[in-house]
Amino acid sequence: MNAITVTVGIPTFNRAGLLREAIESVLAQTFASFRLIVSDNASDDDTPDVVQSFCDTRIDYVRSERNVGAIGNLNRLIALAETEFLVLLPDDDVLYPGHLGATVDVLERFQTIGLAHSAFEWIDARSRVIRRVNPVWSRSPVTIERRERALERLMVSHDGLCFASVAYRRKAIVEAGGFRQEEEPFCDRELWMRIALDWDLGYISRPLVGFRAHPETIRGSVAAQRGVNSEGRKRFLLYSQINFQRRMNFLDEAPLEPVKTERLRALAALQLLVDHASSGLPWSEAATRLAKLARTYPRILLRPKLWRLVVAQLGGRRVRSALRGVSIQHRRLGHG
Repeated sequence: MNAITVTVGIPTFNRAGLLREAIESVLAQTFASFRLIVSDNASDDDTPDVVQSFCDTRIDYVRSERNVGAIGNLNRLIALAETEFLVLLPDDDVLYPGHLGATVDVLERFQTIGLAHSAFEWIDARSRVIRRVNPVWSRSPVTIERRERALERLMVSHDGLCFASVAYRRKAIVEAGGFRQEEEPFCDRELWMRIALDWDLGYISRPLVGFRAHPETIRGSVAAQRGVNSEGRKRFLLYSQINFQRRMNFLDEAPLEPVKTERLRALAALQLLVDHASSGLPWSEAATRLAKLARTYPRILLRPKLWRLVVAQLGGRRVRSALRGVSIQHRRLGHG
């Protein structure tokens, strides 16, 4: 066996029914030189029996005597990993057989990237494919996304990265401070942005993981806690608002030049507006927000791709009318 360069960590809590399939997906990897750590967060179901049913020396089982929380469990896996690369696989998702081979290859070939991620498939409770998602548009099998470009995309993307698909360079995730308790929920968003401050991102355009959709996901739990119990507009807007706040929190502390910070704020604000507009925001309110945004961040008018998105949501004639009003305001304010 070659030297072990990658650790797969599975954080788990009371998911014995789905955990078996997650473990099986790791053991089925074509890249066989890995260490698998199952970190049990004080489960009171059959989790210990599920893990012990696998006779494979690559598996280590670590159990907490008390529940340390989801963030604590993730950070424990980071601390336990002694390899150059690390994959954190949720106990309800699955890796496809070529995942480790592809992501480790990219991490080894491109030393400037702090993580490698991939396209993915939404799967249901029976592991049937619902749809395929490509977070990065690319015609190339492998894309190296430079850090500034990655930060811009993370300001506007709903599916920035699929958590289960990510293979980290351990140095990058440690230097970024791991996961932070105060960033729950969706603490991965700010971690990825912190990594992108110093590292490029690698992307593989074929799906390498199955991301499971079921009621007990973090997204579902967050929505239920905030009184949103069904799919649809309200849940979409809730996630959009949380993502916007995550982006603002990151930018508040990121050591970026002011002009870069303001550009990223503008992108995040425009995306929030588009999300609200696409969910039925009245035109009068959308136009007011659009004009205010353009006055605050004039350079946002130079983003044709995002304007096309706004036009698609608000209607071309109305957007042109709003832009004429903004142009007049700019001249009055001395913007030219």
